[in-house]
Amino acid sequence: MKQKLCLCMLLALLWMALPASASGLGDIRVNARFLTDRMAFELNLSSQQYNDVFEVNYDFLTSIDVLTDDLARGSSHAQERYYRYLDERNDDLRWILSSIEYSRFMEKDYFFRPVQVVHSVCGLRVYAIYSNHTHFYYSRPAHYYSYRGAHCRRHFGGASYYQTHFDSRYYHPVYHGHPHVGPEHRKHDFARPPRRPSESRPSTPPQRPSTSPQRPSTSPQRPSGNTVRTERNRRRTDSTIKRTDSGKRSERRTERN
Repeated sequence: MKQKLCLCMLLALLWMALPASASGLGDIRVNARFLTDRMAFELNLSSQQYNDVFEVNYDFLTSIDVLTDDLARGSSHAQERYYRYLDERNDDLRWILSSIEYSRFMEKDYFFRPVQVVHSVCGLRVYAIYSNHTHFYYSRPAHYYSYRGAHCRRHFGGASYYQTHFDSRYYHPVYHGHPHVGPEHRKHDFARPPRRPSESRPSTPPQRPSTSPQRPSTSPQRPSGNTVRTERNRRRTDSTIKRTDSGKRSERRTERN
């Protein structure tokens, strides 16, 4: 009997020590710890806050685990579900963090909107900020291996566990703004790669320019008969004037002589 009990306890410990299943984001438990570790480092969280924030991040990443492939493909339905889980996560954190801490939290996109899609790959923004992915500022949360979603909203009818237990845990002022993520952030979170220009041929081939010069549409008009007669009369008049002038000059010479 004791041997069976020891065997069962050993199996239970091994089961709890196994990491969460990998997803499009990677190992959920490791990602939740890395994100929580950087939040604790930048926001200067207490031990109680550190443990609670890890729970919230773990529940959030677990909820969106099944959406990562659809998010990478740009599914609008997956995006709707993602932002619903994100709003719940950010609302839970509103009770864990003080008002000042939450305001600083909202200023950091890699904390407030941790997931993004780049070139059809889903990932965490915080990994682009901190290049050393194996370094942690703090030790593992107290329940790093044992926590498996006991405080997520589906176990409390959609209500926040951290709101209902706020009075027994914290005494700081709560942020009372609007932490919801608006639709204007979607183009920054799930931007699609730019489309390549179409290489298809045009539907109609371009027309070649004409090589032969076009002839004038109308032939030059010949002068009319009236125009010809008028020109002849002008010439005759000019000849008469010239002869008259030469005769006058001859008469003047004779008179002088």
